[in-house]
Amino acid sequence: MSVGIHECVVNLTRSTQLMMSCVERASSWGHLLQRGFASEIRRIGLLVVISTVLGLMTGYLLYTLLVMCVGYIGWALFQMRRLDLWLNSRRHLPPPDANGVWGAVFDKIYRLRRRQQSEKRRLQELIVRIQETTTALKDAVILLDKNASIEWWNQSARRLIRLQPGDHGQPLFNYIRSPKFIRYFEKGNFKEPLTIQSSLDSEIFLNFQISQFGQGEYLIVIRDISRLHKLEMMRKDFIGNVSHELRTPLTVVRGYLETMSDNADHLPAIWSKAIGQMQEQTERMTLLIEDLLMLSKLETEASDQNQHPVHVEALLNKVQKDASELSGERLHRIEVELQDSFDILGVTQELRSCISNLAFNAVRYSPPESQIILRARREEEYVYIDVQDHGIGIEAKHLPRITERFYRVDASRSLDTGGTGLGLAIVKHVLSRHNGQLVINSKLNKGSTFSCQFPITRAIEKNATESETVNHS
Repeated sequence: MSVGIHECVVNLTRSTQLMMSCVERASSWGHLLQRGFASEIRRIGLLVVISTVLGLMTGYLLYTLLVMCVGYIGWALFQMRRLDLWLNSRRHLPPPDANGVWGAVFDKIYRLRRRQQSEKRRLQELIVRIQETTTALKDAVILLDKNASIEWWNQSARRLIRLQPGDHGQPLFNYIRSPKFIRYFEKGNFKEPLTIQSSLDSEIFLNFQISQFGQGEYLIVIRDISRLHKLEMMRKDFIGNVSHELRTPLTVVRGYLETMSDNADHLPAIWSKAIGQMQEQTERMTLLIEDLLMLSKLETEASDQNQHPVHVEALLNKVQKDASELSGERLHRIEVELQDSFDILGVTQELRSCISNLAFNAVRYSPPESQIILRARREEEYVYIDVQDHGIGIEAKHLPRITERFYRVDASRSLDTGGTGLGLAIVKHVLSRHNGQLVINSKLNKGSTFSCQFPITRAIEKNATESETVNHS
């Protein structure tokens, strides 16, 4: 009996040693088991060996193993209780003393808690810093949730839109009730900022810049641009008034020059050349004033006045005739292509000015006898009026600024071809008033295509209405 017990003990010891060696090898690799887990396996193995030996010696092997299991479970529950008390403690106590896997667990949690507390302090300091910074801003900053309800705002928001401490969670539209702002917000296109008049003070103009982030939340920056708006209005008034004032003396000068030109036979030859140059510059000045007046009108008048269906075919035919007269002896081949027949809801004179400026530029910057195409076409969401030429083209670096007032790609060439430098600025303003935009495709020395893009909602089937055509002009 004793021999059998001895053999069992030896076999169990060898198995345990083999298991321990495997555990130690795995622990040394560091990829399969952590050090605490390996220590706990050794502890369990030792308890199994001791329980087995005692059970064989007493003849109660099963009961001994059962007692060992119950004791180990009780010890594990005790460690879990210690862990729970430590985690729920409000004091920053060090971890309880333990060894094996529980010691590793306590140590790991303690390190994670310290790291979390450090990160929490850092984030709290950062939040306080951000709040202090936004409080110092003169611009209002508002955070909205995905339902457009107010989550947070800075001090300037209280001043500009009168938010109060108890307004948290209220819809923003309760405080900004402008229909223009509501349409802008619901449309969801925030590429361009919105400027509206404050409902609290008619002298204040607010500029809204909206950005989306996170799970559909919104960041709104509101800037008081009343001073800039006032300066802009002063600039517009100045340009409009000066242009009007210059028309009268220019008309007088042009009249006298025409009279002198008609009697050039009675003047010295040197005066004929001088009169011709003065007439040329007077005409150039007159065109500049007319363009300035057109820009002033586009900037100050409401965009929805006098809009009616404009017959595109008649519009392009008128522009073709005007461009042919400008071409004169250069004999450009100006053609009209109608891929679709439709009318556009808009202001006839403005649309004619828009397309004419593009066609005149094509004539000025295209070689003689080259082809210029005026095209109307329709796509799924937009309708287009294109002006395509085979002229000198435009370098890509100039395209972002080409619609600025008086911007010149080549100043010397512009002086040779004429023009006021305001044509594309007028085009941009006209298209903006018609919910459109200018799309430019150009290659240097190969030509350009200027496309006036309008939303499909502005297109009207030709047969659906009796159009008020270009004869309005």
